[in-house]
Amino acid sequence: MSPVVSRLAGIAILLIGIAVALWPAFGPPQDWEGGMRWLRHGLVWGSLGLALLSARLIFPATRKDA
Repeated sequence: MSPVVSRLAGIAILLIGIAVALWPAFGPPQDWEGGMRWLRHGLVWGSLGLALLSARLIFPATRKDA
């Protein structure tokens, strides 16, 4: 994958991750109780995973990848 496409994909994934993280923090899931609370935690952990994936795409590990 070319560096430009990789960085653009990383930025897009980062913005999606931020949006998913902000929705459980400030949106309707505040009143989720019981089993739905686990879905809320899953969304938060998923957004953290998206942020980690985007960092991998924006900043490649080796010079060869860049």
